[in-house]
Amino acid sequence: MSIVDLRGLLALVEEAGDLCRVTAEVDPLLEIAAITDRVSKGAGGGRALLFENVRGYPFAVLTNLFGSRRRTAWALWTDDIEALAQRIAREIATGTGSGAARLQSLVEDPAYLPRLMANAPCQQVIHRDGPLLQAIPALQAWPGDGGKFFTLPLVFTRDPGTGRTNCGMYRVQLFDDNCAAIDWRRGSDGYRHHAAWSARGKRMPVAIALGGDPALIYAAAAPVPAGVDEVAFAGYLRQVPVAMARCLSCDLEVPAAAEFVIEGYIVPGETRPSGPFGNHSGRYVPAAPAPLFHVTAVTHRRDALYPCTVVGPPPMEDCFLAQATERLFLPLLLVDHPQIVDLHSPMEGIFHGCTLISMTKNEPGEGRALALALWRRGRLKDARLLVIVDADVDVQNPSQVFWHTINTIDPRRDLRIDGLRIAIDATVKLAGEEGCEPPSDRVEADEATLALLAARWDEYGIDGSSGR
Repeated sequence: MSIVDLRGLLALVEEAGDLCRVTAEVDPLLEIAAITDRVSKGAGGGRALLFENVRGYPFAVLTNLFGSRRRTAWALWTDDIEALAQRIAREIATGTGSGAARLQSLVEDPAYLPRLMANAPCQQVIHRDGPLLQAIPALQAWPGDGGKFFTLPLVFTRDPGTGRTNCGMYRVQLFDDNCAAIDWRRGSDGYRHHAAWSARGKRMPVAIALGGDPALIYAAAAPVPAGVDEVAFAGYLRQVPVAMARCLSCDLEVPAAAEFVIEGYIVPGETRPSGPFGNHSGRYVPAAPAPLFHVTAVTHRRDALYPCTVVGPPPMEDCFLAQATERLFLPLLLVDHPQIVDLHSPMEGIFHGCTLISMTKNEPGEGRALALALWRRGRLKDARLLVIVDADVDVQNPSQVFWHTINTIDPRRDLRIDGLRIAIDATVKLAGEEGCEPPSDRVEADEATLALLAARWDEYGIDGSSGR
């Protein structure tokens, strides 16, 4: 499987009958998002949607591309996310150090580092003057949103000290034809780079790519450890380097296969209120000051597509990206916490808001200790709810976890609250722990009776057989 841009993935998706081309005229203000929301909540995440007739714009809009397990797997050059996770686990196992250090060593292999190319498709059409943003059909998704947003942007920045680049996915609000705001998360690499440029009193070059390699779109949204280059990580996932192109008005590099590239800069201290923004919580994130981005150039393909996602209550497209992250980053977590057996982040938690973890517990207090360790560092440090259960509980079955937890915990003993975070140690208590009870057999049928049922089941006539 070789998919170097959105066109390759779209062709595969359409061949599989998983793409709907909408030819009726649609409005980028609310209508496209409402259609996408309804489709996303259908069976299996619904089909990918290509809106070919967008009112007031010359370009098509693509939504819900990653909105199924199969399509997300194809975006990462595999038919099976679990098989890709197993490959990562095998290769991680040969390294030394923490999970993050081992991943960094893998992705820095020269075979996966990005390649610079000339005559990039993303620079087929160049705009340096005039209203630079007006042709891009950005959506307003919800009635209370503060305006139009890029929701699937690849934002490229560089550390002024080390020269290392970062590709992150940060919400971008469009204000007028030449200005936008970038709302990077506090503590993110983009946030740190902006702080470093501001401390030097220099304006910060920024480039925003829309589209490009689907594996890089995933990598930009994934919780890649600090120090791991997202572009190289995408190359590692697909085992082929990502082609990059040098920007026209700054020294940053962007994906050569992007649909649109917006180049510009941020002046230290310049901000503008961004938002409100309808979030996956089902509520609006209030407006807040965000760095002001000045556009210097826009380039795009001749027949560019505008890729975006609609953020809102689950299930939505981002839930399938979260499921991929759950499996692909589990091997790193197992290096640092080998007592973990499995984990699951239900769709309702969006990425890591809620994570269910099973563990092998050998010593008193290990359940609580694991929760505290996960809160100290790593991608689960901001998880609002951690539920720790024993190894024999299937965390991929939230119903089983709920049943086990409610019948195991004593809230006075097993509940820990730290600010906005809650951890529940629902492991069975061992000798030496408060609440330890004498061992008891599980309530389940014996093997002989189960064998008898297997042999005689058709005879009972329960599943529609005659019973004779």
